[in-house]
Amino acid sequence: MSEFVDQQMLRLSDPAQLTSLVDPPGDTEHGRVRALLSAAYTMEFATIHGVSDVQVHQTEFQRPVFPPRRTAGTWFQNGPPFTRTDLALERHDPTAPVWVDLAAELGLTLLLDIDVGDVQSILSREITGFATLDDFRSHFRFIDLDAFMAKHDITTVEELREAFQYLITEVRLRFPGPFDPNDPANLHRYDLKLAILIRETVDVAAALRDAKLAQTAIERAIVPQPRSDGTEVRTPYAPVVLFPVSAVPGQPLTQAALESFFASEGVLALFV
Repeated sequence: MSEFVDQQMLRLSDPAQLTSLVDPPGDTEHGRVRALLSAAYTMEFATIHGVSDVQVHQTEFQRPVFPPRRTAGTWFQNGPPFTRTDLALERHDPTAPVWVDLAAELGLTLLLDIDVGDVQSILSREITGFATLDDFRSHFRFIDLDAFMAKHDITTVEELREAFQYLITEVRLRFPGPFDPNDPANLHRYDLKLAILIRETVDVAAALRDAKLAQTAIERAIVPQPRSDGTEVRTPYAPVVLFPVSAVPGQPLTQAALESFFASEGVLALFV
């Protein structure tokens, strides 16, 4: 174990230091928290307007993660009776874990503007009296009428009228009112779980492999609980790699370039 790894483990054992790492006091836009939330959640219908009350709930240093090994095959019995069985065996090798230097669980409050997709009205009406095929097409925004007629062996507008009863349904969504940042209903509590790898040197390929291997093993071992607000959990633990800023090689591997590259792979790279 390197001196840098030892120092960072001792430093981050202080909840205040870990909180400052995840959400630096000078970061008024909460860029790191937003990046971690993007790695952990899919918020397709929510807009983050604020982040507050970041708290450390639990930490575990040097957590072993055991990558699963899967063996699949097929068992045939030529009978009689003739049978076929698909088999899959998944096991873990306790002698070859991936070590997560720090598994951290944090909680935070988000000020969210969520589009819940409420329906205002549903209207169904029958399409009748169309005289031409173009007249029929005009009732729809998207329709491949030629493919529909070919599928049902219809060649004329008369046959089209007689073949089916045609209904068109229009669903109107309720337009949301103005967002109220002072409404307590817009405050939502979220968990943020991190798998932090601490590396003394900047080896991009090795660090990315370790982060993805740990993330994959964790995802196979932990089933995340779904949320009721429509947010999708992408991964139970967001991967983070921590480097010393003094180890940044320089052009073309600048700190900004490394942060951007790891972010494109769903990993947050931090430099201290």
